[in-house]
Formats: sequence, C-alpha cells, structure tokens
Amino acid sequence: MRFSSFGDVAAVLHIEELPTPVPAPDEVLVEVHAASINPSDVKNVQGKMKQTTLPRTPGRDLTGIIVAGNGDMIGEQIWAAGGDIGFTRDGSHAEYILIPGRGVRPKPKSLSMVEAASVGINYITAFFGLIEKAKLREGETVLVTGANGGVGSSVVKIAKSKGARVIAVDRQVLEPEKARRLQIDLSLSSQSNDIVNRVKQFTQELALS
Repeated sequence: MRFSSFGDVAAVLHIEELPTPVPAPDEVLVEVHAASINPSDVKNVQGKMKQTTLPRTPGRDLTGIIVAGNGDMIGEQIWAAGGDIGFTRDGSHAEYILIPGRGVRPKPKSLSMVEAASVGINYITAFFGLIEKAKLREGETVLVTGANGGVGSSVVKIAKSKGARVIAVDRQVLEPEKARRLQIDLSLSSQSNDIVNRVKQFTQELALS
C-alpha cells in the first residue's frame, strides 16, 4: 500500500509495485507475514502525523522472516514496531520492509505471526508507561482510563500479570464476563458523577484489609 498525498484513506491509498529494497549495512530486509492496522496508521494517511514524509508506505507493527542483511539473522522469525516505521521510513503494509537490525527481535514461539503482529504499539506504549516510567510494583493499585481500548486493555493485562489491583474506567462499565476474564477488581463508568468517591472507598477498604 502506498500514498503520495494526504487525505481520505479510500481516496489516497493505492497498491503500487516497487522493486524489492536492498538493505544497508545496518539494516535487515524482512518478508512481511502479518501487519496490524493502528489508529495512528489511519491518522498518518489523513495527514495528522506532521513528521511523515511522502510518498510513504504506512504500517507500524509487523512480523516476518529476515531474508537479507545480517547473515546471522537470515531465516529468523521476528517482530518489530514503532519508531520511524511508516512515517519517515516505509512501513509494514507491504510484502517487504527494511528495518534497522537493532530494531527487530525474535518472535515469541508461543505466538503465531498474526498474534505477534497485533501486539505492537499498544503493548509497547502500555509497558513503557506502566513499567518503565511508573515502576509498577506488586500489590499496588492502578486506575486505567479507557480500559476497553487497545492501550488501556494492554495496561490492564500487564498490571494484572505484575500482581497489581486494577480499577477500570471506560464510558460504559465493562461487561461482567469481560471484567472477570481480565481479573479487573473494580469497573466504573466515566459517565458517573461518583467516580472519585468510589475510588476512595475502594482504596480505603484495601488499606484497612
């Protein structure tokens, strides 16, 4: 997929045949097996990402197999996401993509190509904020706004995997089955006028228990 101008996705995106790219010494050539579509990909085509240069192939998350470049990595199944991919470097919505060798990692064997490609930006954003910046520890309580969205649900899953308690806030209270499956401790609606009191009550009860 390719776009040479910004605008409505259906109007400006088109299929274009290009030569298979040749990797520079610090790059690898990846045969793309799966690529996800993020909201930022759509915004990118619409012209809402000011750093993007044209013409450009969109797409930020992918899985694939290295077919050229670093000899030690050829044939390896990898995943990659983010950075300048799709903005100033052609993205993952193509058959092949060039990526800096330092920007790829082996794909977890427990995930299929499609599953791994869907992890990408959502989990990277969630992990960076929750673990790298907030330094979440076991037993702490996290309030997640937009808990039903891509990044929000990723935050919920990472927080629970670290042994934290989760208060989930979204426009609607999460369905009971989903809340149980995600092990959410308290689900609230952002439309409620009683969020602050409910959160205070929940955390005070934890302090007394």
